[in-house]
Amino acid sequence: MFQITSIRRKLSFFLVFTFTFLFILQLSLPWVNAKEAPKPEIKDWQISGIVAALDDGYPQVQGIAFSNLTKYELKNLNKQQAKKIAKKAANVLKDEKVDLLVRRKAVLALSNLGDAAKPYVEDILAFIFDEKLDSLTRSTAAEALGNLGDAAKPYVEDIFAILKNEKVGSYIRGYAVLALGNLG
Repeated sequence: MFQITSIRRKLSFFLVFTFTFLFILQLSLPWVNAKEAPKPEIKDWQISGIVAALDDGYPQVQGIAFSNLTKYELKNLNKQQAKKIAKKAANVLKDEKVDLLVRRKAVLALSNLGDAAKPYVEDILAFIFDEKLDSLTRSTAAEALGNLGDAAKPYVEDIFAILKNEKVGSYIRGYAVLALGNLG
């Protein structure tokens, strides 16, 4: 009787273990994907709402608008609208009275605007070297430079200078390395 109970326990343990292993394996396999999903195209009504939110007097509302700008593909955006949005983002970026979280979102939105952000690349670089800012904010600016593509390529030497600057923290230099990698 004792042997039968022992065999049942071992068999039960083996079946539970096998079933659990196969169940976990089945759940994990469909999610394995190294490809980033493409950003959706922004529609006219969405951009109108976002631009209206950027004109709002509350920085938190502006921050949400900037966050939404990073969720969409803005390559086909009207050039005039893109320049207007880039200017608003750059103004928020420079305004020291605005909360740092909103300024981080503004720099990421700026990096998603491509050529419209080209006049503000130097402002993003200045943001990286601003020692009054925390390392997360400065590293976000370094990440933004890498996302700008051709607009930031003329500034590769400046980005490389970040790596040589010992006053700049390692976290920020790491994002500068990623930026250089993204720029090729």
